[in-house]
Amino acid sequence: MTTTTPRHNAGYAILATLKNYGIDTVFGIPGTHNLEFYRHLEELNITPITTRHEQGAAYGADGWSQIKGLPGVVITTSGPGLLNSLSGAATAYAESRPMIILSPGRPVGQEYRDIGALHETKNPTGAVDSIVQFSRRVSSAEEAVDIIHNAFRSFAHERPRPIHIEVPLNILEQEVDLPDTLLQARPLGSPQPAPVEDIEKAADILANSSRPLIVAGGGSLPAATSILALAETLEAPVITSVNGKGAIPEKHRLSLGADLRLSAAHAFCRESDAMLIIGSKIGEAELWDGDIHPQGPVIRVDIERSQMLCNIAPDIELPGNSAAVVPQLLEALKERGVTQGTREQRDLQEVFDALDNEGRAIAPELAELNERIMEVLPEDTIIAGDSSQVTYMGTTTFYRAPQPHSLLYMATYATLGYGLPAAIGAKVAAPERPVVCLLGDGALMFAIQELMTAVEQHLDIAIICVDNGGYGEIRQNERDRGISDVAVNLVQPDWVKLAEAFGATAFSATVDSLADTVTEALNTSGPSLVHLKISETLR
Repeated sequence: MTTTTPRHNAGYAILATLKNYGIDTVFGIPGTHNLEFYRHLEELNITPITTRHEQGAAYGADGWSQIKGLPGVVITTSGPGLLNSLSGAATAYAESRPMIILSPGRPVGQEYRDIGALHETKNPTGAVDSIVQFSRRVSSAEEAVDIIHNAFRSFAHERPRPIHIEVPLNILEQEVDLPDTLLQARPLGSPQPAPVEDIEKAADILANSSRPLIVAGGGSLPAATSILALAETLEAPVITSVNGKGAIPEKHRLSLGADLRLSAAHAFCRESDAMLIIGSKIGEAELWDGDIHPQGPVIRVDIERSQMLCNIAPDIELPGNSAAVVPQLLEALKERGVTQGTREQRDLQEVFDALDNEGRAIAPELAELNERIMEVLPEDTIIAGDSSQVTYMGTTTFYRAPQPHSLLYMATYATLGYGLPAAIGAKVAAPERPVVCLLGDGALMFAIQELMTAVEQHLDIAIICVDNGGYGEIRQNERDRGISDVAVNLVQPDWVKLAEAFGATAFSATVDSLADTVTEALNTSGPSLVHLKISETLR
């Protein structure tokens, strides 16, 4: 085994700066051009997770990021490696999650040469810039370090979205000795509060409401503890987007779960006489064409003003970080004599029953199997879902998340192949917590190669593959349009043998044996796969 020779170059400066912000894990695949990033990982005590495809690296970084509360870091090689990661980058952009992608680029002076160089790409930064918050080709190590500092501050004070840094090969490899002071993490500052006069107006509306409702999105999660206090103060039920799932514990009497897609939720929202929307764009993909405009005024809290004007126009705008704004509202309500216990508890049983009944009616088989699984999962389990019916028709409703980021999902971008690599990232971030990947057969085949990553990393992950014989949602879409089943009924592998070939443990299950089989999988060392065959149609 050879020993790595230390070199202080741009690669070191970049990785050392990331380490100083708390980054101890990176995801990617080493390649001919990016080795001067990889050279420094051992010296800096940064763990590389080598996925089997760069798309898996980006999804793994996204899962890690949600659990750690830090940006996920992806290292790709130039050309195809970088472009392979872009579906993960687009996911992070659509779901407002922080990510830093590092890649090498052609040496300075060789851009756009079209000379047949290895991994030559016409305009890689242009391609990436059209998908992420920004893509920069740097001209020095110091510029790259400065971008990282600015990115961390941006992630803290603006809508977090992925960035890309391309380092030309001659700059990446060039010896440079930047002062340690330039590489140290910089203070990020306190969360931005909203203007006091706007807080006062919002508090007046909320204090005088009798049927207030809180809609919490992904941007609400930094204020999760305060949101629970606010809900109890106002006797305001909380309904969340899927990204906001767990903003308050979903077994709490005021939680309506993450069921914005259901018509019963739409009707309840419309009856509210004051709606407080915290950190959500109220996206079409969440509402499933529903209308939630309330009878009363709308108050919106968002870190980015353009988001407050998206889909539902506010009567009161509260620009700022939810972590600062929600405590402001609590204090203003206290000044108005509205505190916990001063309002009569609301009876929400009717809406609870309506949501539950509707969720079961849409997909009874998925409701049943989700509930059987949830009965045996430990309270602190992290579930990674996918763009599978079992997730968006089942887990989003029937999994009661105890805390934020308990369900890893991507409701807006709705990509296939997310679940398994996201589960890997989550388990790397929190090895002490149980991690389950619950998804469909079509989604799992998009990323089945990452089972080898889980085996290599010795990760205890239970993968539950719900097999409906192909692309079930699209099959039903075709039938609804009077189209025969075209290209949606997929030939299936022997899932048990496939998993065992990767070195995982595998089980076959029925709905009746599912709970016991999942329990056995959870107690298995290393990754395990549970294969469950269900009916091809859910209607």
